[in-house]
Amino acid sequence: MAGGLVPSRLEAGRSLAGLFYLILGNRDGLRLFDLSADGFWRSFGAFFWAWPVQCFLWTGIWRAAPETRPESAQEIFRFFLVSTGFDVAAWVLPALLLLAVCQLFGISAKAPRLVIVNNWFGLLSAYIGFFPAALRYLTPVSDTANAFISLGVYAFVIWLYFRVVRMSVEGDLMISIFITLMMVMTGLTVSEIAFSALTR
Repeated sequence: MAGGLVPSRLEAGRSLAGLFYLILGNRDGLRLFDLSADGFWRSFGAFFWAWPVQCFLWTGIWRAAPETRPESAQEIFRFFLVSTGFDVAAWVLPALLLLAVCQLFGISAKAPRLVIVNNWFGLLSAYIGFFPAALRYLTPVSDTANAFISLGVYAFVIWLYFRVVRMSVEGDLMISIFITLMMVMTGLTVSEIAFSALTR
């Protein structure tokens, strides 16, 4: 719905198509994003499209640490409330960091574009991450094999993100590497804090 908080399916599909164009090295993909002020704020609503998958991914903690599996409805509610809070933090913090980095490197004009693309990439990466998580539950893959698959998928997502960022900053290699590494470290830090909070 135009102007609403949650992007429409049409906008979501168009934005994901834009990501694929950027991944393939075609900067015309930027034209498929809504780069207006409304599009900027609405891109944060991509979180709502990713939230169901994020909830599923968090249940992986129950497999890694069975003793933390909630038993009552109240405990389940708390688990998903806390995990959602960390997901929101992981969605908003990168945007703030991108705005600061763009100011630092003198590319403030590209900051809104980067935030929009970053938000929509969050949706794509969530569904890519669903693949190894689903394998863990639905196939007799060993934990070791699944760990290698997860690591490979994670490396693949980082590579895709680097491609997207590089296209968004018009090919600047060093800034692209810096932003990619910053986002990786931010994601790992938030995930570690969240894991500690959810397994207490």
